Amino acid sequence: MSKISLKAEKRTVTGKAVKKLRREGILPINLYGKDIKSINLMTKFADFTQSYKQAKTTQVVYLEVGKEEYPALIQNLQLNPTTRKAVHADFKKVDLKQKTAVEVPIEVVGELDVVKSGEADLIVLHAKILVECLPTNIPEKIIIEISKLEGIGAEVKVKDLPQSKEYAYQLDPEVTVIQVSAAQKEEIPVAPEPTTEEGAAPAAEGVAQAEEKATDKPKEEAKAE
Repeated sequence: MSKISLKAEKRTVTGKAVKKLRREGILPINLYGKDIKSINLMTKFADFTQSYKQAKTTQVVYLEVGKEEYPALIQNLQLNPTTRKAVHADFKKVDLKQKTAVEVPIEVVGELDVVKSGEADLIVLHAKILVECLPTNIPEKIIIEISKLEGIGAEVKVKDLPQSKEYAYQLDPEVTVIQVSAAQKEEIPVAPEPTTEEGAAPAAEGVAQAEEKATDKPKEEAKAE
């Protein structure tokens, strides 16, 4: 992948005043790292969008601030809940010669017959996985091919993921990333049949006995008269 550069300027506007910057097409950003103090910056929204499309959170972006250049990774991207547009982003400065730990997204490719037929569900237990490597060797994504899985009960563990000399997974090799489970069938609830207590007459008999008593009552009254 070609070098991803993004021009930025130092920013003195902070707090609620940054709303004006956003209306002018400027995105407030922040740069931080182990060996530098946090720096408030700003960049053109259109330029950031272009850089983010290429880099996401796994590729190095070279922030150009005046005559200085900072290799960094995009972190903590904040989005407007309504428009889903970026409203702020943090950039973590990295040392290109030092390994760093980064969460890399998992991408599932291929199809599985039992899942396609509805017999099974494909459960992704880890949408991202932590890897350690040099900043320039961070994989864009980890691809998992599922078409060769054996069916219901099959699993993909960390040890089964694509291996590389450029990066190492930071999870136990036995941790399950994906599993194929039998589909959960929706059960239709059935209303229980009415029951009677032991020794009690069924409802129909109870009604009949009540009717007989009602019929006999006038005869008893007649004798009394």
